[in-house]
Amino acid sequence: MNEISSPGHVLVVEDDPFNGPFTRELLIGSGFRAALVESAEQALKFLENVDDSGPDLILLDVNLPGMDGLEMASKLKAHPEFQYIPIIIFTVHDTLEFKIQGLNSGGDDFLTKPFEPDELIARVNAMMRIRRLYQNLKHERHENRRLTQTLAQRLENLLGHSQKMRAICDLILDISGSDSNVLIQGESGTGKEVVAKAIHEQSLRKEGPFVVVNCAAYAETLLQSELFGHEKGAFTGAIRAKKGRFEQADGGAIFLDEIGEVSLPTQVVLLRVIQEKRFERVGGEATISTDARIVAATNKDLKKCMAQGTFREDLYWRLNVINIHIPPLRERKEDIPQLVNNFIDVFNRRLGKNVHRFSVEAMDLISQYHWPGNVRQLENAVERSVVLCKEDVITPDDLPHELRTSDSSSIGGSSRTNLETLEREHIKSVLEQCGWNKFRAAQLMGISRSTLYSKMKKHELVGPV
Repeated sequence: MNEISSPGHVLVVEDDPFNGPFTRELLIGSGFRAALVESAEQALKFLENVDDSGPDLILLDVNLPGMDGLEMASKLKAHPEFQYIPIIIFTVHDTLEFKIQGLNSGGDDFLTKPFEPDELIARVNAMMRIRRLYQNLKHERHENRRLTQTLAQRLENLLGHSQKMRAICDLILDISGSDSNVLIQGESGTGKEVVAKAIHEQSLRKEGPFVVVNCAAYAETLLQSELFGHEKGAFTGAIRAKKGRFEQADGGAIFLDEIGEVSLPTQVVLLRVIQEKRFERVGGEATISTDARIVAATNKDLKKCMAQGTFREDLYWRLNVINIHIPPLRERKEDIPQLVNNFIDVFNRRLGKNVHRFSVEAMDLISQYHWPGNVRQLENAVERSVVLCKEDVITPDDLPHELRTSDSSSIGGSSRTNLETLEREHIKSVLEQCGWNKFRAAQLMGISRSTLYSKMKKHELVGPV
């Protein structure tokens, strides 16, 4: 049902030839919409056929022909949709035992007959407020669920649809309301920074800055200055004071890429920043506070580094509040079609091209390759192919040399089953891209509609209903 608007819609279930019409007219005169039926059976039929506009409240007499009011109340409270409609029971029995029986049957309030008109309207208004609260909560839950589903779809389109990547998307949404530190682990090129950005963009800090620091790009003597800033004259070349990345990230997040490359002395300073949210610039004495969420990433096995004495155990546990492991591309090849389509769109816009797709032969080569450089290597391969493509379809001749000459049998190439999985994912991705317009999808894939229908049947692909 839709969110109700004041004052609401009331269903009166009353067989008394005077009290029923009187109650209905009293409600209408007070600004309510009201309907009247004379039996429980008529009421249930009315509810089954009513649209989303109501009712929002039921006034139910106990003594009805056929099914009595208490039995009807029990049926309503067992119904998945009607159970949330408040019920006020009309009764001539003003005993505690009867009221307990009525409450157990599903009544939410009682009104003893004969009743005062003002008391009826007051009780109806009270129940309407309860109904509005429920409807508002229901609307909020529906909206939150819709937004969550939209965000999840957006994340999957960005990161991939494989089971492993869907689990990562779910985790990103689960931690969206948290400020906890995150440690992302995975091989080089798997997309750790993309995941870090997604975490920030779904967080409560998304309006704040997202500052990236590649810890491996700075010499040990310069990294502390980069992270925490320096004062004028702190060292040779420090001709003016400079804010560090932690200051720049205040109120947002700082992404410490290649955290495993940080020296032990700098690790000590980082640990203090995490624990106390304070630091000093290099060459400075003033203590500076920072409120930056830390997302760190590494391609190293930090537990091995701890065993070797090159990474502090206390820092590891401070960073590793939430751990995300990104699998290499060779372990989630079903994500390749979606990633390829994303990259084609990006490079079409960037390069002013109009490439539609990879040919079947080119896609087979991409699917069989083992991708030691992971998603970064795939992105580079797609960019090269789009640049070199002379038509609107990328062929094997447009692919990098290593993809055209690799021996899939010696590098653990895909089995027939995996190739069929990739074909299914590729067809599904193109269909989704075209809004499940089969004519357009067949055009993009360079196949006939009958072939597309056949493949959809083979892979059990069914569009949205």
